[in-house]
Amino acid sequence: MENKKISVKDIARMAGTSVATVSRVINQNGRFSKETEQRVREIIEKYDYKPNQLARGLRISHARAVGLMVPDITNEFFARITREVQKNLLMHNYVTLICNSNEDVKEAKDQIEMFMSYKVSGIIYIGGENIIESQNIPTLYIDRDPRDIQIKLSEEHAMIECDNIQGGYLAGRELLQKGVRNPRVVGYNVNLSTIRKRIDGFRKAFEDAEIALSENLFIDVKEVSMQEGARVTKEISEDTDGADGIFFTSDVLAIGGIEYLKKAGVKIPQEMKIVGFDDISAGQIIDPNLTTIHQPIEKFGELAANVILSMIEKKEMETNKYRIPVELVVRQTT
Repeated sequence: MENKKISVKDIARMAGTSVATVSRVINQNGRFSKETEQRVREIIEKYDYKPNQLARGLRISHARAVGLMVPDITNEFFARITREVQKNLLMHNYVTLICNSNEDVKEAKDQIEMFMSYKVSGIIYIGGENIIESQNIPTLYIDRDPRDIQIKLSEEHAMIECDNIQGGYLAGRELLQKGVRNPRVVGYNVNLSTIRKRIDGFRKAFEDAEIALSENLFIDVKEVSMQEGARVTKEISEDTDGADGIFFTSDVLAIGGIEYLKKAGVKIPQEMKIVGFDDISAGQIIDPNLTTIHQPIEKFGELAANVILSMIEKKEMETNKYRIPVELVVRQTT
């Protein structure tokens, strides 16, 4: 590694300390032991580490900066939210520092610590699963309910989500109206609040129609990818239970499922009906076009910027939990 550039994270690992502590040593603020400082400085000297001067300026001057944590920047839904949030914050002269956690809780924790060491004005956490102990830093969660959020929401914590229960209900009702009686729901990680609520809404649609659902209704995937969507769809189509419709809790999974069914010669929607969730651009051009639940990304971005700025400026807010309505977009897969 001696001839390669190293990061603050690399220094923290080699020094046996946290990213935040390394940042405090570099910027000479906060608490740290002399022994830790010596280890960090030896590594910095050995590898000729040069701190990012822009980042140092942000930290020292308490610039107008907001930290933005994303679970998977390659996912179009999260990428579009990121773009909209960044655009809206820039209109208010705030810099956005973006980090990608790769759906890794430890990675997210390290990067949140770095945000704090930069002394950002606020943090926006997209898809976060855990409450941030943000040391009085205004924190806005988008898309997923962190655990214990019901008791943790306060002046320093707020939440924006789409109406996932409504979305699941609309998906279930659409499949029902098109004749589906033995559906499956496919998604990533049933423990996530977004997925639980979409399943709950879907179940409610069938309960209202007094139609019983299979005990094997939900199928969990390893990751949100087209490959996983195709793999699970293959399992469903080969099962003897005779599923006649699939609600994918992500368009990415749905597109993988459509591609598999086309190759397998299964007619869509005649033999298998499909509904997705998110309304990403690929779903609009795939053949057949994907019926899906539309989330208003622009509204997410505008509202997120307004809420975090209100929190930073300590303005009075009517609520700290916001729910954005969704819409069913009927295309060719139902």
